[in-house]
Amino acid sequence: MKHFEKFAHRQIRLLISHLKKYERTSDSEILHRIRVDIKKIKAVLEAMGYCKKHFKAHRNFIPFRNIFRRADEIREPEVLIQLLLQYTIKGIDDDRIFDNRENLIAAFNTDIPYFIKMVKTRANKLGDFFSEVHGDDFKRYLRKKKKEVKSQLFPKPRMRTIHKVRKAIKAIIYLSEVQSYLKKKEAKFYAKIESTIGRLHDKQVLLLLLKNQNSDAVRAQSEVIQSECLVDAKEILRLITGYYG
Repeated sequence: MKHFEKFAHRQIRLLISHLKKYERTSDSEILHRIRVDIKKIKAVLEAMGYCKKHFKAHRNFIPFRNIFRRADEIREPEVLIQLLLQYTIKGIDDDRIFDNRENLIAAFNTDIPYFIKMVKTRANKLGDFFSEVHGDDFKRYLRKKKKEVKSQLFPKPRMRTIHKVRKAIKAIIYLSEVQSYLKKKEAKFYAKIESTIGRLHDKQVLLLLLKNQNSDAVRAQSEVIQSECLVDAKEILRLITGYYG
């Protein structure tokens, strides 16, 4: 399947390009792109695991996962800082925010040549597999993913674990880039609900960070965030009902 093969190789090239650019700039947005590249590669590998039964998706993803986890160590504090600024919350003492971020960036950059070599080696091994994916198998995989998402969202999702569903939705969105496999209504729904779940998840992470803080100001802000979580949850339910109901 030429479209799938082209998409897979493009994601590998983008990951290498973004790694090189991050080594030069240490730019937060480029780090985010690295994480997205790896998520798309994971979606590709999982699709291949379905389409080619002898292909071991998890085993082939491990080298990419190692890069992702290292990037996440840097990215998580950046997201938390952005959220604290958004809600004008000050005086938070938490290791995830203030502990050796610059050292993590330096160590990541030092290892980028190794990461690139590892990606190229894995890409060479995966090249033949990319071309073996057939269009009908790929379409069946997307239909399966859509059914899985629907079963987890409708008639009522579990809000505490809904972030896992978001990952499946994002995989569908990523793989729809292979070719135009989503109808306009589908694409709009997936994009909207993925974004809304993402906002809810960010607030849930922030609430966990604030949970053990004793400041009256922080507690007041926590109540505001909890109220916003309820609004997000209602919006998620509205989207689900409107699409599947």
